[in-house]
Amino acid sequence: MNCCTECFSSNYLKDIINRNNTIGDCDFCGTKKVSIYNPAELSLIFQNILDLYSVHPDSINSIETQIEIDFQNKIFSEKIGLNTKLLLQNIVKDDYGAYQSLFENNVVLTCSNLPESIDIIKPLQISWEKFADEIKTTNRFHIQNTLDLEKLQELLIRYKKPINKGKKFYRARISTKEGFVKSDMLNPPADKAKAGRANPTGISYLYLADQIKTTLYEARASLFDYVTVGEFRAKEDIKVINLRGDTYDPVLLAEQEELEDFLIHLPFITTLETNLSKPRRRSDNELDYLPTQYLSEFIKSIGFDGVEFQSSLFSGGYNLAIFTPDKFECISVNVFEIENIDLKEKKCKP
Repeated sequence: MNCCTECFSSNYLKDIINRNNTIGDCDFCGTKKVSIYNPAELSLIFQNILDLYSVHPDSINSIETQIEIDFQNKIFSEKIGLNTKLLLQNIVKDDYGAYQSLFENNVVLTCSNLPESIDIIKPLQISWEKFADEIKTTNRFHIQNTLDLEKLQELLIRYKKPINKGKKFYRARISTKEGFVKSDMLNPPADKAKAGRANPTGISYLYLADQIKTTLYEARASLFDYVTVGEFRAKEDIKVINLRGDTYDPVLLAEQEELEDFLIHLPFITTLETNLSKPRRRSDNELDYLPTQYLSEFIKSIGFDGVEFQSSLFSGGYNLAIFTPDKFECISVNVFEIENIDLKEKKCKP
């Protein structure tokens, strides 16, 4: 039986299969005249993934379901449908006895349930919390509770993301009906740059969003406001750190035997991203921005052009803080009028 490129969403696996230069029909997803591959040849890679799991009496998920949950459809494509388990069994058929219990019982991701995993990440979490408290309240430039910058760099590098020349993003400003010209949509000059989650006072970054709707939310546009939206284009290839963590390929990490360490440290990276994506409030103290400003500057210091993070005001979008604004140009502006606002609320605890 043969699998094919359409069985997988992992680009790493697609490349392996395409390099085989064999065209045929897939026995798992049913695609015709496509690049095919003997699934057993993928055994070593998938053993590194299956080895992350163990049978657990309290689990409610089969191995194929748990993999889908843990890796958010980054391994198998939707086209494989109900044949994911069958494909997995064919991949490890030569060593099926070693994994039979995983296919016959419900499983958990072992590293997320081990005390040792907590012990690994706990020092990072504690050091970040102590660092954040000290830089806000005790020492600004000569920190006693220093971070393990070597380890931090090692973790962040895994989230590198290229942005190709020509990629478009957006920036919004509340305006009049006449709107702003393109030059008014650029990042502010240094002497007018106010502190943000990523930039300190006096250091100007360019804040962009992935789409118009995201940037309208980020501008906090109100009903009947006029908003000028600038369309920006990357003038050259750049690289950023994507703290949203949605660009990693678990199969590539499994091949490099780094997947378990990645998963163990993911909660710490999520903590950093959550801090960076918090919405600004009128009541905010600018000192609260110091830890994430330090994080952004560290990312800049290791050679990256910006940091990408989830929009907390619009769940369907993301933001970019660009450290090198001159690598972008504003190519057009449009004025929008806000016709409707969908407010949602939740009751705060008394």
